[in-house]
Amino acid sequence: MTLLKNSTFYPTPPDLAKRMVEKIDLEDKTVYELNVLEPSAGSGDLIEALNKGRFDGFYGNGCFRDISAIEIDPELQATLRGKGIDVIDSDFMAYSGMDKFDLIIANPPFDDGDKHLLKAIDILYRGQIIFLLNAETIRRPHTKTRQLLKRKLKELDADVEFIKDAFLNAERKTQVEVALVNIIVERKVEEDLFKDVQDAAPVDEEVEEKFEVSNGKKVQELVAEYNEIVNFGTDTIIAYYRNYRKVGKYIGLNREADSYSGRAEDLTGIMQAALNKLLRDVRKDYWRRTFELPEVKKRMTEARRSEFEGALNRRSTMDFTENNIRQFVLNLIDGYEDALMKSVLALFDTFTKHGYQDGDIYEKNIHYFNGWKTNSSFKVGKKVIIPVYASYSERGPFVNDYTGEWELHHSVGRELLDIDVVMNYFDGMNEYYSIYDALAYHLRQGQSTNIESTYFTITVYKKGTMHLTFNDENILRRFNVAACKGKGWLQCNYGDKAYGRMSPEERNVVDSFEGKKSYDRNLRQPIFIQKSLLKIAA
Repeated sequence: MTLLKNSTFYPTPPDLAKRMVEKIDLEDKTVYELNVLEPSAGSGDLIEALNKGRFDGFYGNGCFRDISAIEIDPELQATLRGKGIDVIDSDFMAYSGMDKFDLIIANPPFDDGDKHLLKAIDILYRGQIIFLLNAETIRRPHTKTRQLLKRKLKELDADVEFIKDAFLNAERKTQVEVALVNIIVERKVEEDLFKDVQDAAPVDEEVEEKFEVSNGKKVQELVAEYNEIVNFGTDTIIAYYRNYRKVGKYIGLNREADSYSGRAEDLTGIMQAALNKLLRDVRKDYWRRTFELPEVKKRMTEARRSEFEGALNRRSTMDFTENNIRQFVLNLIDGYEDALMKSVLALFDTFTKHGYQDGDIYEKNIHYFNGWKTNSSFKVGKKVIIPVYASYSERGPFVNDYTGEWELHHSVGRELLDIDVVMNYFDGMNEYYSIYDALAYHLRQGQSTNIESTYFTITVYKKGTMHLTFNDENILRRFNVAACKGKGWLQCNYGDKAYGRMSPEERNVVDSFEGKKSYDRNLRQPIFIQKSLLKIAA
C-alpha cells in the first residue's frame, strides 16, 4: 500500500544494495565500531543489505552494532520498528541531532536527492557517505542546490559511478539512470588542543563533596554545574545498584530491566560501567559548553569547531576541571597564530577564488602588486563581491522561498559567521555587530543596500551575490599583510624592517603593495591583536 501511495519511494534492488555495501571502506575499524545512519530508510532494504554483507578483519556474521534510521512515512516507520531497526527521527531535512556518524548510506527520494546529500555532507564530520542519486542530478546542475552540490563533490574529490537500468528489475521499476556517489571525508583532528589535559580515573563509590560556586566566574559556574550533575547521577546509580536484586526485575536504568536475569551478576562491574558512561556523556556536554565562553566562542571558525568536536569524541574521558579548561585555552594560545593564519588564508581564498561559472566577479575583488620573488601577486580591494549559497533553497540566500520578499536564509549563517570571526582577529576581539545580524534585521525591513555591520557596509542582490565594503582600511591592510605573507608574496620580515634599510627589491615590493608612507606609519605594529584570550587562562 505504501509503495503505491508514496510516489518517491523506490526500494533499492538487492543487487544495487549489495553494490553500495561493497563500497564501504572500513579502514582500521570493524563493523562493530561503525556508527551508521540510513536517513531515507524506506522499508529497510539497505539496512538489511548492510547486515548481510561480509567483511574481512572481524568475526561473526558482520552485523553492524549501531545503525540508526530516519524515515518520513509513518507506515514505513512501523515496518522498520517491526524489523527491530532504531528510528531516531522522521524527517532527515529537519534533523538536528548531535550524533556523529561514521557512515551515511542512502537511496533518497529522486526528486530532491541533491538536498539530502548536501545535508549528509553538512552533518558528517569524518567518515564515508554512499548515496544513490538520479543521474540527472549530477549531469544537469540547473538549480542552485545542484550547483552547490557539484562544487561540494569536486572539493571532496567524490567518486561518481553512473549505472544504467539499475531499477529495471526492482520492486518499483523505472528506466532512470542512477549515479552512485562515494565520498570519503577526512579531516585532521588537532590533538594539540588536548595535550597535557589529564584523563580522569574511573569513578568509584566515593562521591566528592559538592562544589560550590565561590565568586560567580563563568568557568567556575560551569564546573560547579558539572559536578552537581555528576554527583546527582552518581548517587542515583549507586542507590539503584545497591537495591538491584530487589528492584532490578521491575525498574531499569534505560533498558536494563528488559535484560534482568535474576542470576548472580558482577554488579560492581555493571555499576562502574554505568558510572563511567554517565561521566563520558556529561563531560562531552560540558566541554561543548566551553564554546559559549566569550573568550573561546569568538575565536572559533566553523572548521576549528568541527576539529574540536572530532577530538572530543575521541577523548571523552577528559575530566572537566578548572585546570583542564585553562590548559585547553592555553593550548589555543600556543597554536593561536597558526590557527589564525589558516583562517585568514581560507577567507582570502574565498574573496579571490576563481573557477566558478560567475568567476569573473572575483577579478573585481583584487589589486595586483609586485610580490616577493614574483610578479603575479594580488591583494583584496576595499570592496569585494562574493556569491552566497543557501542550501535547500531555490530562490537564493536573501529571498523568502514562499513570498519572494527579502529575508535572510537560515542556512547561510556559518558562511557569514567565519568572515566576522576573521575580521575580529584584527580588532582585538572587541564586540561587534555581525554581517548575519545586520542582514537578518534590515532585510526584514525591506532594506537590501548600504546595510551597516561593524566591519562592512553590505549590499545584497536576489541573484545571490553580496557586496562587502570594508569600513576600516587599517583592518583591511592588516588582513592583506597577513594573507600575503602566508602566501609568500611578502617577505617574512615585512613590517619589521625600516624602509631605509631595505634593498631595492624589497622597497619595490613595499611601493607596489602600499607605499612608503603607509609602511612607515605601521612599522613594527602587530598584525594580530590578542588580549582577552589570556583572561580565562590567568
